[in-house]
Amino acid sequence: MTAPPIRPPGGAYEGAGRQVALAVRGYSSVLVTSDDDLAAAHAAIGIALAETAHRLVMIGDLAGEVAPLQALVGDDDSHGIFDSFEFGTSFVRVAREVKGAPNLFVMPSGTESSAREEIIASPRWRSFASDFAQADELLILVANAGSPGIDRLVALMDGVVLVGLKRLDAAPDATILARIPHPAIAPPPRIDLAPRREPLPLRTIGLAAAGLLVVGIAAGTLLAPDSNDDSRAGSAAPIGADTADADSARRAGRALLPSNARDSLIATPFSVEILAANTAEGANFEIQRHGSSMPAATISLVPIGDTESSWYKVYAGAYQDSAQAERLLASLRQRRLVPDSAGSVVRAPFALLVDSVPAQAGLSARIRERVQQLADRGVHAYALLQRDGSARIYSGAFERPEQSPFAATALRVAGLTPVLAYRTGRLP
Repeated sequence: MTAPPIRPPGGAYEGAGRQVALAVRGYSSVLVTSDDDLAAAHAAIGIALAETAHRLVMIGDLAGEVAPLQALVGDDDSHGIFDSFEFGTSFVRVAREVKGAPNLFVMPSGTESSAREEIIASPRWRSFASDFAQADELLILVANAGSPGIDRLVALMDGVVLVGLKRLDAAPDATILARIPHPAIAPPPRIDLAPRREPLPLRTIGLAAAGLLVVGIAAGTLLAPDSNDDSRAGSAAPIGADTADADSARRAGRALLPSNARDSLIATPFSVEILAANTAEGANFEIQRHGSSMPAATISLVPIGDTESSWYKVYAGAYQDSAQAERLLASLRQRRLVPDSAGSVVRAPFALLVDSVPAQAGLSARIRERVQQLADRGVHAYALLQRDGSARIYSGAFERPEQSPFAATALRVAGLTPVLAYRTGRLP
């Protein structure tokens, strides 16, 4: 008989949920789904706890009395989503505020299971999601990936977070915001019946057990690239707990090193900062309006100090000479794409390398195709031509290496393998 898979405790999924929360920052209605209801619920709680620092969050249980969500209900009232549909009670009336977690509410399953097709696929979720969008709040629904009607629910949500799944078979065209793999936990070791000469101290045993959990959480985490290897850029990587080290390094002040330090003297450091928005929507709106009129238009997600907040900075241009950047800014102002009082030339020599295109016939067409493919995935990338005739494709621009971890996390969530680098080359 095949042994069941060994799954980590819920805290591993909550931790992974916190780390991919950045992927839902610009959205107001998200479905968290999995083949494992407990994993999905814990991941949803992690996302919610991270987001409550920025806005109100409500989690709805469409998996049917899943224990982690039920545990958040602080009273004996059994009414919930099922009763809202059965008796017409508003969703707000059945929501419970979670004690000890400001800004977090949960809608339990109800007196009967809410995991029913008529509830999951109800168009009523569309208007409820719209209310959250207008209030700049977040609705998270938790449902099993195999639930009847989930394809129709997906169509009503802004996007999906998959837990333990590479795709959602019921809705292959769903907008996938993030993927959280099932962490791999090593099975218990075989017991050695022979007594040890020197028994391990309890503290050592505890550290070893903790180490196994960390290894499990880190399944799919990206390793730091070799300083001479750019070939990893652009390959897909699973999303899990892959930002803790980067965030810890930033908070501790430890510098993140670019992969091509030898290129610092030939870097292309100057850009024009067009806008610093406090929301993804503001930055994306600027790109949608004027991005096609600005060379190398991109968005950099830059942390604000030591907080979890961040700026969404819109940059344009990439030049070795600051005078060229000044000319671009003057041109943008003359064409009224940038107000006279806005915009500035900045020295931002670092970027995240996400792909490369080898020297070949039809290089320009291949570059446009790849940049468009990335744009379709929500990544605002740009290409710089190299001396050997190839092109490197970058995302973002950073004044310092320690500004890059948030942006790198967002790219990993999009399925890319970013490499911090000195950006080199010239505009096509």
